[in-house]
Order: sequence, then structure tokens, then C-alpha cells
Amino acid sequence: MKNDSLIKYFCSASKQSNQILAAVAAFVTEHKILSNWMTVGQDGWILPCTLDKYDWCGIWTTIGCLKNKLHEKLGKGRRNYIKQYQRSCYRPSCIHCYLKWIARQANRATRRIEEYAERTGQKPIHLMLMANKNQYDLPYKLLRKRMMEILKMAQWEGGAVIFHPFKFNENTRQFYYSPHFHLVGFGRKNKITRTFGMFGWYVKIGEERISVFQTFCYLLSHCGIRKRHHVVTWIGELSYSKVPSEKESKITCCPVCGGEFVPVYYEGEHPIVRPERHFEGLVDSDEHWKTVETGEWFDSEYCRFEYAPTRKLNEILQSLAEAN
Repeated sequence: MKNDSLIKYFCSASKQSNQILAAVAAFVTEHKILSNWMTVGQDGWILPCTLDKYDWCGIWTTIGCLKNKLHEKLGKGRRNYIKQYQRSCYRPSCIHCYLKWIARQANRATRRIEEYAERTGQKPIHLMLMANKNQYDLPYKLLRKRMMEILKMAQWEGGAVIFHPFKFNENTRQFYYSPHFHLVGFGRKNKITRTFGMFGWYVKIGEERISVFQTFCYLLSHCGIRKRHHVVTWIGELSYSKVPSEKESKITCCPVCGGEFVPVYYEGEHPIVRPERHFEGLVDSDEHWKTVETGEWFDSEYCRFEYAPTRKLNEILQSLAEAN
């Protein structure tokens, strides 16, 4: 794919994902203001975006490699490699970072689902599974165990599981305890409906959405959050025992020369890299790029490309950076 095509592809994917995340942010903001979002709780379960941020959440950081002479010898021209990003704690409960958490989780889940769909030729489906009301007082572990037993009988092939402890009453505009599970994965719809009906569980097959990424963003926007609980879990043919967890690709050193990144800044009047904007790539070097003179510096974990609704977008962005 040529560079022009890569740029158009990236812009289209980025625009779509940003629109989805903007809709999620609007949904959360509205319900935080007009409902009991901030106070509802049950057995340690809360909703996302309810706790204070850390002092360093959202701080913009610029790091890079200023060994431009070495880069020139390696055939990249006398250029610096610069990386600018926003620090994040990636906690689902953080009022500042929850969107980045949603984007990263949805991105990982989307790639996992799409890779399996491509390999098997199947289309993923979205299910909502709700236990009978006389089972609402059962603890989460027992509800999940019962769900897994029924799924096995229904010959559910595999997919992602996201637990929702609360539902929203449109009339009273209040969240109330109503535990249910959302599944995105693969199986036979008729078999699933019949099997769950035998045990008094309610099954709803979701409508097909614009994208798998959109579906995960929606489900994560009001999922259950609890300490020591993984929000997205994988079962069946997509469990971690059968499909290893994807490792986040991160650039922790200069991809041109392998040198360590250090904190840098631009002291000129017209910065080459726009302030408070995500950026990564080669830039023309000049005397205005300086290394920050400091002792040890701490860099929290970051997600390299948190808004990626399509597969292999990281590789596309990396090729763009190298082409700059």
C-alpha cells in the first residue's frame, strides 16, 4: 500500500474511532449528571469513571532520541526521533483516563475477535444473558458458573464475556441492581436461545452494530468495575489457554538506532511538533531540540495507539513514522 493510501486509511480509521469514543464520553457525562451513576453500588461493584485521577494523569510528555548524526549514517537523514504522548493510569474507574482504558480494551478485543472470524469464516454475534430474578441474590462466582455450564450445553464456541451488575430505568433515570452478562463471540443462535430458555435465563441477541470495536466500546462504557476483577474475560476457543494474550507493542527505545529515549523539549518559537498532540516519528533536527537535564524520570505505562478500531493499524502507523 502506498503512503498516500496509508494516510487515507489511517485518517478514516482514526476519525471513526474518535467519533465512537466521543459518543461514549457524551453517554457517560449525561448519565453522571442526570442519574445515580456516581453512587450506585452493589457488593463492591461500581460503574466506570467514578474515582479521582492521579496527579500525573493527562500530563503531556515528550521523549526522543537526538542522535541525528548516527541516524544520518544509518540512512535516515540528519533527523531526530520524537515521541509525544499523554500519560495515563488506564484505570477504568479514573474520571480522566477511563476513555483511554475503553479504547485500549476495545482495540485488543476487536483484533482478537476479527482474527478468529477471519480464520473460521464466521460472523461474531452479541448476546445478553440474564439470570432468573430468583437467582439475583447469588454471588457473582455462582452466576458465572451457572452461565458457563449452560453455555457448554448450548455449544457456545467461544468469545469475550463482560459482566454488567446494573441496568438503567429510563422512567426513573436510576441504575438498579440487575446482574447480566454480555458476550461477543461465536455460536449457533437457535441452539443458544433454546438451551438458556430451559433454565429460565433470558437471552437477547443484539442487533448487528457498525463495528465490533463500537460494540465493545458501548459495553465497556457501563460495565461492572470491582477490585481484582478482570472486566473482559475470554472463554472457549478464544480463551487464553488456546489463544495467547496479545502483547502491546511499545517503542521504549529509538527504532532507528536503538538508543534510549530521554526527556526532550523544543525551545524555539515555532515548535516542529505541535504541543499537546500525539506524535511519533522522525523530524528535521535543529539547534532548538534540547535534552531535559534531570535525574531519574518515571514514565507510566502508556498505550501506543489507543484509538485503533481495525486490525494491524499499529503496523500501518509505524510505516508512516518511518516514511516521515
